[in-house]
Amino acid sequence: MKNGKLLEYTADASIILISLIWGSTFIIIKKGVDTFEPITYLFLRFMVASVFLFIITLPLMKKINRKLLKDGIILGSVLFIVFLFQTLALKLATATEVGFLTGLYVLFVPVFSALILKKYPHMFSVLGVLLSAAGMMMVTLESSIGLSTGQIFGIINALFLGLYIILIDVYSRRHHVVLLTTVQILTATVLAGVYSWLFEEQNYSAALDPYMLYTILFTGLIATVFCFFVQTAMQKHTTPTKAAIMFTLEPISSAFFSFFIGGEILNSRQYFGAALIVIAILVAEAGTAMRYSVKKLHR
Repeated sequence: MKNGKLLEYTADASIILISLIWGSTFIIIKKGVDTFEPITYLFLRFMVASVFLFIITLPLMKKINRKLLKDGIILGSVLFIVFLFQTLALKLATATEVGFLTGLYVLFVPVFSALILKKYPHMFSVLGVLLSAAGMMMVTLESSIGLSTGQIFGIINALFLGLYIILIDVYSRRHHVVLLTTVQILTATVLAGVYSWLFEEQNYSAALDPYMLYTILFTGLIATVFCFFVQTAMQKHTTPTKAAIMFTLEPISSAFFSFFIGGEILNSRQYFGAALIVIAILVAEAGTAMRYSVKKLHR
């Protein structure tokens, strides 16, 4: 019991870490798509990740079977759709807007969890979902009515991200973590490359600019290889709904870095919304502690 509780807390802490890292990339990616065509930039990011993953997993390639290949391709395809709409959204909206709209997946995950996994969230998780959703609405919504095209793309991105979190919960329990991560990233790389070739004008020479080279390497190695490996390895040790709540720290991180790097400023209402998201995470963790306490009493 203690080991299970510790492992779940470790998984939650790991998800919080990668949420903070991913949040830092919104403003970086926005600067990247101001230089490159959106999906061309995505292709370069994934190409760096793919080359690195291919090198370190080469000795394990013989362990790839048809089932792992199929599941990895499905994961990679959904992942590409997530990044496709996120990157297009960043081209048309502010990094802060896209960061918080992405966090709407916290509403989709419990629905997908119930429909696909037949897993129903604990009441503390439901409360956490509602609090985090309210917080994101306070941060994102302005007084004007209507959504821009960039914001709509951000919501579509959130929908597919919710589905991706559920699929990770399923597939990570079946397969070797490193190989599954490699196959999905390779798939996303191929899809991004095909899209870029068909619909965009490639300008790879800009990648030689020191700042652009840094952003590509950082997002490719840290935000892709490291973060997706950690997510694939650790998410199966917590619940999808709790993972979604932890991931809502990503938009807070996005707003923080957007302020210090891009000069995007939040108002008092938005800061209060960010505080609600932090409270939501604490509520979800309280549910975990209570769940293990109840199990202990019934032993």
